[in-house]
Amino acid sequence: MILRSLILLIIGLIMVNYASYAENHIITLNISENDESITVIPQLSFNTSAQIKEAIDNGIRIQIIVKAQIYEPQLWWFDQTISNDKIHLEVSYFTLGKLYIVKNKDSGEQLGFNDYEQLWKGFEKLMEFKYSKISKYKRWFKLRIMLDKGALPTAMQLPVLFDSNWDINTPWYQYNLDDK
Repeated sequence: MILRSLILLIIGLIMVNYASYAENHIITLNISENDESITVIPQLSFNTSAQIKEAIDNGIRIQIIVKAQIYEPQLWWFDQTISNDKIHLEVSYFTLGKLYIVKNKDSGEQLGFNDYEQLWKGFEKLMEFKYSKISKYKRWFKLRIMLDKGALPTAMQLPVLFDSNWDINTPWYQYNLDDK
């Protein structure tokens, strides 16, 4: 009886932990292809914890890394990477203007939002991946978004390292470009 209860408790904890990671995900990719290039823009469903909102509202800048890759799957070895890209986004809040800002640190583009929820619905507009036309046989695209905990202030890095409330993390979303 005790063993059974312990097993159910462990399964319950795993399910709760899994559910907390499943909040943020990539819904779909908008892919446009012409004779010279391929453009990929993700559509997201994104939520954050109250702790992250509180940190942003108190002036802490949050860094988000968006990793993208075009690759060719290999049957018995590591996949062959065709192209790697990374976008660095910074989320901040300006108290005097009551404005949330998302800035693409690579291109300098930025968007402003009056509402915290609108911020997470609109920041995908700064994620655009352009590739020259690739004529490989089996082309796949994968994308992942995560919080850069190393870019937080030093005093915060260790406490948030294992805190699930600080996990902005999507699983790798994969899409076969040849199915388009």
